[in-house]
Amino acid sequence: MLRGGKVEPEKFEFTVDTHLFRELGELLVGRDSTALVELIKNAYDADATTVKVRGENLLGGGGTLTVTDNGIGMTPSIFRTAFLRVASRYKEQGKRTSPLYKRRYTGAKGVGRLSAHKLAERLYIESAPNESAIAESQAELQGVEAVIDWRALEDEHSTIDDVGDGLKVAAVDTSDQQPGTELRLEGMRARWTKRTLSRFVREISGCLPPDQLLAPPPFPVPEDHNPLGQLNPWTRGDKDPGFEIIFEEDLDIGEDLWLQLFERSNWLLEIKATSDRVTFGIHPAPSTRRTSPGAQSYLLHREHPSPDRGPFFTARIYVREGQLGDRAGDLARFAEDHSGIRVYLEGFRVVPYGERHDDWLGLNQDYARRVRELDIILDDVSSAALPQQDKESFKISGNFQYVGGVFMTAEEAEPLRPVVNREGFLQDDAFGDLRDLVRNGVDLLTRARAAARMSGRSSKAGQLHDRLATTGAEAPTEPQKQSPAPPVEAADAFHERDIEDHEKNARENLSFSLTRVRQELTTLRASVGSDPTLAERVEIATAAVDLAEHSADQEHADQAMLEVLASVGLQFAAFIHEVNGLLSEAQAVRTLAGALDGRSLASGQGQILQDLRAGIDSLCQALTRQASYLTEVVGPDARRRRRRIPLNEAPSTSLLLLDGSINERGIQVTQLLDSSVKTPPMFPAELTIICTNLLTNAVKAAGRNGRIMIAGGAAANGGIKLRVENTGVGVALDEAERWFRPFETTTTEIDVVLGQGMGLGLPITRRMVSEYAGTVRFVEPSPSFATAVEVFVPGREGQR
Repeated sequence: MLRGGKVEPEKFEFTVDTHLFRELGELLVGRDSTALVELIKNAYDADATTVKVRGENLLGGGGTLTVTDNGIGMTPSIFRTAFLRVASRYKEQGKRTSPLYKRRYTGAKGVGRLSAHKLAERLYIESAPNESAIAESQAELQGVEAVIDWRALEDEHSTIDDVGDGLKVAAVDTSDQQPGTELRLEGMRARWTKRTLSRFVREISGCLPPDQLLAPPPFPVPEDHNPLGQLNPWTRGDKDPGFEIIFEEDLDIGEDLWLQLFERSNWLLEIKATSDRVTFGIHPAPSTRRTSPGAQSYLLHREHPSPDRGPFFTARIYVREGQLGDRAGDLARFAEDHSGIRVYLEGFRVVPYGERHDDWLGLNQDYARRVRELDIILDDVSSAALPQQDKESFKISGNFQYVGGVFMTAEEAEPLRPVVNREGFLQDDAFGDLRDLVRNGVDLLTRARAAARMSGRSSKAGQLHDRLATTGAEAPTEPQKQSPAPPVEAADAFHERDIEDHEKNARENLSFSLTRVRQELTTLRASVGSDPTLAERVEIATAAVDLAEHSADQEHADQAMLEVLASVGLQFAAFIHEVNGLLSEAQAVRTLAGALDGRSLASGQGQILQDLRAGIDSLCQALTRQASYLTEVVGPDARRRRRRIPLNEAPSTSLLLLDGSINERGIQVTQLLDSSVKTPPMFPAELTIICTNLLTNAVKAAGRNGRIMIAGGAAANGGIKLRVENTGVGVALDEAERWFRPFETTTTEIDVVLGQGMGLGLPITRRMVSEYAGTVRFVEPSPSFATAVEVFVPGREGQR
């Protein structure tokens, strides 16, 4: 401040560097296709009915892109206030609808035109106004010709107020021209290869939904179950003739195969989400009804999670089951490029939803990890109409099997907030509601597919059972020859031998494939001639083969996973040698470390040696536990011969394996096992696995400072009962059976020893125990315990 006089205050004002064009154009827009779509949307907002997008000499860099529309065009004043003014409020005037066709403006930020900066170094503009659509005097109804040289603007000028030769504009007489605007982009920044250009074309060609998706489905659906009909995914006046994009030259997309893709679908899902409720329409295609007569249509409902706010939308989604045939065929390639559930706002696609590597609904994730349960919300009536199905999650499909769209108007999508690069919405609660409702519908479709499968299999199984029961009851019977009972003095040896012989015979019988049996029956049917008795017996045998094939197919999903796990088990058999080798090396290192005892060490080295020995001891103990367990399970004696095992020794190997986890969690283990009782003849490996599975679950459930009780004793006729109880969270007995289904688990914790729950421990345990005609079930726990699992293995008489 100066003394003794007044000083005129200096004037300060904002200035904007020309690099803003780069920030709002090249850097703000996520991808080249998004930038071009922004220019196409400007044509839509300008009431164009047709826009032609032409690409020339684009491969390798350079080339030209031209966007030509027949919209209302621009006068010099509109060009100045709407096009040249960054973040213009031109489209915010009035009701934010276009003057001719009352379209809701797709642009809102006033920076969409700057996306041209991302695509090319120079932009040429020619525009002729529509006299009937622009409220200006006749004297001002001139057109515009302009050139914007983005490189010159940035390199030769510092602020956007001083653009110099970077911007050239001229008012021209366009009275003899058709209204519309042409944008010509030269000096393309991208250096496209055939692959990247193909992706670019695919992305821009999908900016509008295909007409076939908006039309009613290509197969009939029940009229009272059809909530949508013809889709109208935009806000516009009744006189709007529509909007078409024509791609030419390098951008020619060729023939589309949408209708073929929809016709090859097996199911259709339609969703209508309003403030009143959310409606789901599910329909099987005619091909599905032929192969699965139990498939049916559903009309289901639930409440909207945010009925006052939204978002609200409609959706039409097709799903395929199986492959499309030749993976190199045109339809398969088209499906690979266009599959996925996309999102459209005012008729234009919102990327990246529905792209090949986008998993906004979590379908690929759940398909890969085999989610164990579908989280579906319905009202009571709908839940009764389509209840939960057994193993329904096995029908989950990845994104590639779906094709369709979710459609919203700007008003319906008001709570959704677009991200600044024009790709997607912010991941807030409103977007979460949209995602959850669409996924709810997809999961309902999965449940309907599972219901059709179960209905078809039940119907087929019932028919086969009826056929066998009917023909079998009338078939003549012959007396069966009985094998003489073994001598009493040879009973014990016979008991051991007959089990081994039974297993050998079973393996031999199973090796004779059902396919071979069917071939033999076909030959036999041709040779029996007119003998009705023989023909009837052949039919009985054929029905039995059908039933066996049906049963094998029903267990296919579980068996496939178990076979994979079995192959992993084979690797463990070899891994035991590696573990024993590691144990020997760890013991040798411990011996070497012990040789340093008593020697003078430098300051601090004594503590290092002490820590080293403690770590080696811990490693040796861990390897000892693993080696002991693996030897017990996959060693040469594990399944060589069944023998009676003292009941109090049954959990010893399992407890040794789990000792580290039990101590680390501070769990108290109590054993109440009758030492005088022995199990029926069992393979030691199976008993160890049974105990390990039960105790692993108990350790996880008991929690820190919990308690586990292992109790057991004799049952009738030489059998045994073994019970494992734990504190922690209880299991409802009326829902306990679900935990015996494969891949059902309540644990997601990862532990070095216990691993992460896969939901296979209890199913494997039940399968093993069932081989001895035993049972595994949750029972009422003892006082002060939360959960109890009881294993019953009957004696010899009970196993026969």
